[in-house]
This record gives sequence, C-alpha cells and structure tokens, in this order.
Amino acid sequence: MSDNEDEKSEVIEKRHEHVLPGEHVYEGVLFFGYTPPDILDAVKDFEVRDSDIFLSTYPKAGTTWLQELTWLIMNDGNFDEAIQKPVYFRSPFLEFKDEILNEVGLDLANPMPSPRVIKSHLPVKLMPRQIKTKDCKTVVLFRNPKDLCVSYYHFYRASSSFGDFRGTWEDFFYMFLDGHVDHGSWFDFTRSWWARREDPRVCILYFEDMKSDLRREIDRLCDFLEKPLQEGVRDAITGHCLFDSMRSNPMTNHLDVYSINAEVSPLLRKGEVGDWKNLFTVTQSELFDKFYKDELGNLNIPFKFTLD
Repeated sequence: MSDNEDEKSEVIEKRHEHVLPGEHVYEGVLFFGYTPPDILDAVKDFEVRDSDIFLSTYPKAGTTWLQELTWLIMNDGNFDEAIQKPVYFRSPFLEFKDEILNEVGLDLANPMPSPRVIKSHLPVKLMPRQIKTKDCKTVVLFRNPKDLCVSYYHFYRASSSFGDFRGTWEDFFYMFLDGHVDHGSWFDFTRSWWARREDPRVCILYFEDMKSDLRREIDRLCDFLEKPLQEGVRDAITGHCLFDSMRSNPMTNHLDVYSINAEVSPLLRKGEVGDWKNLFTVTQSELFDKFYKDELGNLNIPFKFTLD
C-alpha cells in the first residue's frame, strides 16, 4: 500500500461523532433532513425546460454570490425586484425542504416563469435526468477546497440545520476529508462536474477568478448565457455583486434566516482567498495535499490557493 493510501485509510477509519438532523445516506451521499429521500427522488423527475439555468456548487463555494449575479444577468439587471425579494426565493434551492421558512425548492421552481435560475449542491448523478436531453445550461462554480473547507466549518458552527455542532476544527477537517458532511464528498462532487467540462451547455467558473476580476467573469457569464447586456448594466451588476455589497444586502446576506446564527458566523463571512492559512496547521495542509493528490491529482484542475 502506498503512503497516500495509508493516509487515506487512516482518515476513513476515523469515527465521527456528529450526527446531522434527519441524517441519511442516499445513493452513497450523506444528507441532512432538509434534503429528504422523497425530495431527492422527485428531483430526478423534475421537469426541465430548455431555458433553465442550473447553478451547481458544493456548499460554501460562493453559491449565493453566483445566484445573485446570474439572476440579475438573466433578468436584465432587474434591481427593483432584487432589492425586494430574497435571493433564495428568486433562485430556488432545488433539493431543499424547509417548511418553517416556507422554502421548498421544487414547489418554488415548478411554477416559476422562465428563465429559471435554479441552485443545487448535487453531484451529476443525482441531478434531474432531463438535463442530459434538454438544451438547458449549467454554471458550475469551483472554489479551492482548503478555503471551502474552512468556510464550511464555520457554517457548521453557525447553522442549526446541521445540528448542535460542537466539534473542533480538527474534527471537521477529518469529517470533510471523509465526506461525512451534508451533501457528501467534495471530491466526488468535483470529479463528477469536472467530467462535464467539455459539454458546451456547461460553464465552469472559479471563485478565485471572481474575486480577482468580477467584471471579467460577468462578461464570461453573459457570453455563455447568451445575454448581450449593455455595458452600463454589466457595470451596475458588478457593483451590486461585490462581496462587501452582498454582505450588507439583506436580500443576500440571509440575516433573516432563523437557522443561521450570524453572531457565531454570518453566511457571507470573509470571502477571502487564502484564509485557510489561518486555520490549517502545517500537518493538516500536508495531509490534505496528499489526500487531494490521491483523489483528484490526475485531473489537473487549476485551483488557486492564494492570489498573488
């Protein structure tokens, strides 16, 4: 057995104490109770339209950011609606069911007029079957996994949706490597969507590129989505979607969501590239690198772990 396999076996053999509310495994993927099996079954049969735009991200990859700018692009910079209606009602979370918040993704998406901008954290195998046959588009947002892991740790601490998580950073670090977190393995999710990168209906963006030049990435999205917006509209969307603007915007910051304790950690926390260095130990970083190399190293995905 190789050194990498030894490290991987050590991680997988760990026993994780934290249990998610309504925890269950669906086709090998761990979920919390807000994504129940009946919803996952229904998602597969979801009626897809050719005009649909799916936003596929792993949790904490910059999902809300992508939702806001994509919705604005597809709705010709309709800021009047954007400042009055929360993004999670304008761009539904397909596999999510929260009856307290009255947010049931399928119920929101089904009657919604076209073009629909629909969020999902699902790997390809659990997405609606019709995405393979319809002329819909999918925007995939990747983020370097070290920053993502740190952001997800803070989200676990803050959100009651994941239960009363009282584990340490080290506990979560191993949970993440093992895929023992809501929506399962980041490695499996990433591998599944990277395999679709040559599909002309799929566009892969990177969080770090959005941080370094948001306007450039908005231009890329406009081209992919075939939305030739005027320069002034693109400029306005860029200003509206800067991270600090998003964090102070009540329609995107989720401060109204009962399950998120912003005093512990807000949904939109830092949005920085390289923040992982403030939490990862040298040993953890080296172990993560070995694990990544074993899982995805042969794919040559161009992640950026810092912005120079």
